[in-house]
Amino acid sequence: MSSIPKTSARSNTVNERIDALSSELIELKQSKEKLETELRRRDEFFSIAAHELRNPLNALHLTLAGIIRAQSGSAPLDADHILSRVNKAAFQVKRLADLIDEMLTVSRIAAGRLQFKIEEFDAVALLKEIVERSGGSASPISLHAPASITIQCDRMRFEHIATDLLSNAIKYSNGKPVEVRFESKDATVRLEVMDHGIGMSAEDQLRIFERFERPGQGTQKTGFGLGLWIASETIKALHGQIRVISKLGTGSTFIVELPRTNSMDGGQ
Repeated sequence: MSSIPKTSARSNTVNERIDALSSELIELKQSKEKLETELRRRDEFFSIAAHELRNPLNALHLTLAGIIRAQSGSAPLDADHILSRVNKAAFQVKRLADLIDEMLTVSRIAAGRLQFKIEEFDAVALLKEIVERSGGSASPISLHAPASITIQCDRMRFEHIATDLLSNAIKYSNGKPVEVRFESKDATVRLEVMDHGIGMSAEDQLRIFERFERPGQGTQKTGFGLGLWIASETIKALHGQIRVISKLGTGSTFIVELPRTNSMDGGQ
């Protein structure tokens, strides 16, 4: 009966230990690189957040300082001019509130505490309201939908998703038409928001729904880069899905599919 030489057995053991150590080193290196990437993205986020919050704060300060200066001088503003400036200040306050709400939503998603209030409502009527609110933009907006589609969903979250997608479409449309389509098929509803603007590269499409990603060019890179990530996470929690079809120079189409009836309630 033959036996394995002790030298060969020791050699195999040493090789196994070397392989195990090499695997551990590779895992440690990958973990380190991942951590460094997250830290860079966090630092970039804080820089973006400071910039985005500073803009409305500066505008608010200038507007209010202008009112105080005018009213303290020899030629105070009349009621119409005061109302106009107060409206501008109110707009900046809303911008700040929206930015803070976005940051709080990120915190809730990360902690698994995103809350839902499921109710029945006419989604077409709500989409009409959203389109009408955006009617003052440079891009013509059209809504293609039946007269009514009743769904069971979180109305506020549905409104945020549709509003964010429409706002993005307007931002990147370069003044070209934006189309909103909504339909129901079997147990699912489908929302499409299409623009005919700058579009995006295949690389951008792969990371568009990640945190802190802000595909775009030049001054179009605004915001925290969280809107689409929040929309994606919210849609997943509502048992739906979101995807994008795009090509540089021809525009983008975001497609959201949600169950028409959602019985979930409370948190995730």
